[in-house]
Amino acid sequence: MSNIRVFLVDDNFVARRGLRTVLESEDGMEVCGEASSGTEALKRLADCPSDVVLMDIRMPDIDGVETTAELMRHDSKVRVLVATVIDNPTVHMSALLAGARGYMVYGHFTPEELVDGIRAVASGERINVPPLPGAFDADSCALPSDALTSREDEILRLIAAGRDNREIATVLKIEEKTVKNHINSIYSKIGVANRQEAIYFMLRRLLRERRQEHLP
Repeated sequence: MSNIRVFLVDDNFVARRGLRTVLESEDGMEVCGEASSGTEALKRLADCPSDVVLMDIRMPDIDGVETTAELMRHDSKVRVLVATVIDNPTVHMSALLAGARGYMVYGHFTPEELVDGIRAVASGERINVPPLPGAFDADSCALPSDALTSREDEILRLIAAGRDNREIATVLKIEEKTVKNHINSIYSKIGVANRQEAIYFMLRRLLRERRQEHLP
């Protein structure tokens, strides 16, 4: 059985050395390359086939979420596992929406568990350590396909993109009062009480859609 080839992306040299030491001490695993930035990773991965890309989030040029999204645009089969100190559900969700197969927060796993996580992602599984809070559970956003009108769906996507009512009215060329009426209807249909909950709902829905599109 061939080794699992892991590519390291982290701007911290010491962190990369530590990860390399851990991974290369494991049977069936090898570090096939590394990069200190998102830009460098995109360049080097083009000529460095990897089974798993171990991705940091905070980097000096483009962050790990954007780097993951760009990698996915070039190769939707690439398997990214985020390993980061950032324990933030919104960042976590953003990484998954960008295409990451997993997200692991330092302090919540041992070196052995990281190795297990890499093996899991390499085999097509998904892993989240710690798990996302219930508010971000992608399986809790199922709705009948016709629950929202096309206009309501459009407005919900604009809400999730951070647009306020005035901006939505401008984009859709409708009255702001009409936007408010649509939003009240949306809240009622998806069972939320405010804008933040609506954003969480839409993020969960987008993640669910992505998973259905990229089933192993």
